[in-house]
Amino acid sequence: MRINQITSTFVLTVLFLYTVPVYSLENSTQLYENAVELAKKGEIDAAIEAFKRTIKASPNYSLGHYGLGKAYLYKDGMLQEAVKHLKLSVELDHSLSKGYFYLGIAYMLSKKYEPAIHAFSDAYRYDNEKVEALYNIAAIYEILQNNYQSQKYYKLYLERMKK
Repeated sequence: MRINQITSTFVLTVLFLYTVPVYSLENSTQLYENAVELAKKGEIDAAIEAFKRTIKASPNYSLGHYGLGKAYLYKDGMLQEAVKHLKLSVELDHSLSKGYFYLGIAYMLSKKYEPAIHAFSDAYRYDNEKVEALYNIAAIYEILQNNYQSQKYYKLYLERMKK
């Protein structure tokens, strides 16, 4: 009886180990870092698949969604997916400044200027070293022909660059 239990346990353990996908054995940070390296090499399609594996391994990992959203910015016709994942990245981590920044970029490219302004404002609010967000806000106000706000943000950008 005892031998049957041990044998059954062993068989179930082996079966489990062979049916668990390989990527789940890696942690989400390792998967994310591998995806980032692929993106840095310009292998965007491979990076997208790697970010997807990261998210599959850890669906609530904000950096996985951030990386996937940012990678989608480099693919034609993928702006809505970029917005979706970048938005999710900042919902999962409300202080992810770089997530807000690239969400602003995605909105700006989609010509959704008001949400872009809000995203860039949040990027700067969570990281006041991210002065490029101020420049982008100024550029959006210039597009919207709001000269007062445009000049205000260009001036703020230039002041922050001097520091």
